[in-house]
Amino acid sequence: MLGKKLSQNFAISIVSMVLGILSSIFIARIGGPAILGNISLAMSFQVLIKSVFTHTVNSAHLKMYSDDKEIGLKNFLFVNIFYNIVTTLLVLLFVLWNWQSDKGTFTDLQINLIVIFILQDYLLTPLYLYVTDQSSKLNILRANLVDFSSQILINIAKIVAVVIGGSETAIAWYMMAACGLSAIYPLIQLLQAKFGTFSFEIFKKYIRYSISISTSTIAYGFLLSFDKVLLGLYAVPAEAIGYYNVGNRLGILLMSIGVSVGGIFLSVFSQNIHEKNHEKTLDQLSNYERYISILFYPAVLFSVLFGREIISLVFGEIYVRAYPILILSLLFALVKTLNIPYQNYLFASNQFKIFNQGSIIFAVSIIVVSLLLVYLDFFNDLTISVALGLLISCLIERLVFVNGASKVDSRIKFMFHPRVLFVFGTLALVWLLAEQLFVGNSSLLSCGIRGSILLLALPIGFLTGIYTKADVQLVTGFVNNKLMKKTS
Repeated sequence: MLGKKLSQNFAISIVSMVLGILSSIFIARIGGPAILGNISLAMSFQVLIKSVFTHTVNSAHLKMYSDDKEIGLKNFLFVNIFYNIVTTLLVLLFVLWNWQSDKGTFTDLQINLIVIFILQDYLLTPLYLYVTDQSSKLNILRANLVDFSSQILINIAKIVAVVIGGSETAIAWYMMAACGLSAIYPLIQLLQAKFGTFSFEIFKKYIRYSISISTSTIAYGFLLSFDKVLLGLYAVPAEAIGYYNVGNRLGILLMSIGVSVGGIFLSVFSQNIHEKNHEKTLDQLSNYERYISILFYPAVLFSVLFGREIISLVFGEIYVRAYPILILSLLFALVKTLNIPYQNYLFASNQFKIFNQGSIIFAVSIIVVSLLLVYLDFFNDLTISVALGLLISCLIERLVFVNGASKVDSRIKFMFHPRVLFVFGTLALVWLLAEQLFVGNSSLLSCGIRGSILLLALPIGFLTGIYTKADVQLVTGFVNNKLMKKTS
C-alpha cells in the first residue's frame, strides 16, 4: 500500500513538473525573455514566502494530527491567517523600501507582479488547508489529485494568456483567476469538515512546531528562489533573468525528480534503524549513489556536448546564451540529489540537532556564497556567478550532511563512487578544451568530436568498471519483463 501511494505521488509530481516546464516553454517562445524573466522573478518571491510560512505550517499540521487525531482545523486555519498577516506586513515593508530607498532596484512592473503573486497564494489558502488535511489522514491520492488539478488550471491559464498576447500583468491575473477556481472545491469540502475549538496553547504549539521543523523547507525554498531574487536586487535586466531561468529549468526539473525519489528513503532508513540493520543502510546509500551517478553523469555529459542544441530546439535559438547556466544547474541538481538520503538518514536516526544545523548552514551558504560571487563577479556575468554560487552551496551541504551522517556511523564516506565523477568529468573537459583549441567555426569538426566522445563514453565506462555485466542484465531483464507483460 505504501509503495503504491509513493508511486502515485511520484507520478503526479512528475506530470505537474512537466506541465510547469511546458508553460515556461510557451512563455519563453511566444512572450520572450523579458516576460519570462519578470514572471520567474515574481514567482520566486512566491516560492520564498511559501517555503518560510506555508510549507512549514503544513508540516506542523501533519505532526499535530499524528499526535492528536481530534485536533480539528480551526487552529490550523488561525495559524495560516496569522502567517498571512505577517507576510502582508513584510511585503508592504519591502514595497515601501523599494519605492523610497535609493537602493531599491525593482521596477514598478516587477513590484506589481510580486504583489499579485503573493495575493494568489492567499487565494489558495483553502487548497493548502484541504490538501494538508487530506495528507494527514493518509488520503494521499485525493490530496495529490486536488493539487494536480490546481496546477493544471494555473498552467493552462499561463499558456492561454501568453498565446493571446497578454503582458506579464495579464498572465498574472489569468493565473489569479485559475487560483480562484482551484479554491472552490477545497473550500466547499472544508465548510463540511470538523473545525473543532480554538486553543491559544495549541496555536502556540503550531508556531513552535513550524519553527522547529522549518529549517530544511526554508533551505530548499532558498535553493529554488533566492537566485532570481538576488538578480532582481542587483537590477539585472529582465531579459537576462529570462535567459537564466531557461538554463535553470532543466536542473530544477531533474532535482525535483531526485528529491521525490530520495525522499522515499526516509521510511526505508527508519525501518532499517528499527531493525538495527545498519549494513543494509550502508548498501542502500552506496547503491543509491552509484545508480544516480551512472545515470546522472551521462546526462550532464550529453548536455555539455549538445546543450546549445537542446536549448535552441526547446526554447529557441535566442536562449543559447543560457548554456553555461544549464551546465551549472545540472551539476547542482546532481549534488543536491545525492544529498537527500543523508538528510533522511539523520532524520530517521533522530539526529534532529545535526539535521537542523546542516539545513541552516546550507541556507546561509546559499545567501553568503551567492552574494560573495556576485560581488566579485569573476565572469562579468552575474547570472553565471549566481548559478555557481548554488553549486558551491550544494557542495557545502553535501560536506555537512555526509559528515553528520558519519558521526552516527563512521563507515559512511564522503564519496562512495569517485570514479564516475573522474571519467565523465574528464570526457566533458576534453570537449571543452577541444572546443576552445581546435574547433573554431567548423561545425563538422565540432559534431565529429562530440559524437566520438559520446560513442566512447560507454566502452570507457565498461573498461574502468563503472558499468558491469550485472547492469546490462538488470536493464535487459527489465525490458524483457515489460515485453512479456505486453504480449501476454
